[in-house]
Amino acid sequence: MLRSFTGFAAKSASSMAIKTLVVVGAGLGGASLVSSSVFAALTATASNVSGGSVQTGTLSLTQANATAPASGGFTTAITALAPGDTINRYVDLTNGGSINAGAMTLGIAASPANVLTTNATTGLQITVDECSIAWSTVTAGVCSGTTTHNLLATPAATLLTAQTFTPSTLTASATALHLKIVIALPAGSEITVNGVSNAGVNTVQGLTTAVTWTFTETERTATTTNS
Repeated sequence: MLRSFTGFAAKSASSMAIKTLVVVGAGLGGASLVSSSVFAALTATASNVSGGSVQTGTLSLTQANATAPASGGFTTAITALAPGDTINRYVDLTNGGSINAGAMTLGIAASPANVLTTNATTGLQITVDECSIAWSTVTAGVCSGTTTHNLLATPAATLLTAQTFTPSTLTASATALHLKIVIALPAGSEITVNGVSNAGVNTVQGLTTAVTWTFTETERTATTTNS
């Protein structure tokens, strides 16, 4: 008598599939365990328990009208200037920051532009002197201390591009630099006939310009400190 093995074959196939899944699952689980153990490691740290602060410095430059021998500084207008005249203006510069300066320049801007600040020969000439103490209140323009010539006579036309300015010190928080700005109109001659100068467009008569004086300091050379 013949017997049917269909049911048996189905059960066997099902059992094999279950066993296969169990084996695969076990394999994956084992791989997971192996991966976790591979990335396991010891870790140690160290850190400071005090200090560690970092503070930046400042670079600061301020300009103020000197109190002596006059307090007007650049704010006092110059009027009726004639060829051969010299006007002195007194200002104090202070590096009030904590970083020393490395260099300093002086430049001007003029509005409107005219012969006074565009003609290097007949226009304004600028000189800067420094006194180690405040300029004399008794005799204007006299330095009772040590005089430093920070800028020799230079045409205003040249100062339209900032020029090197050499003060006695660039140290931070130092005593103010006591400066005398010498503004001179070179001596010259013009003949005016019926209200018209023979100098034409190069005349120095009847001109007005507003000048902005800009002192600029730059940071000292960067340093490397080992400690």
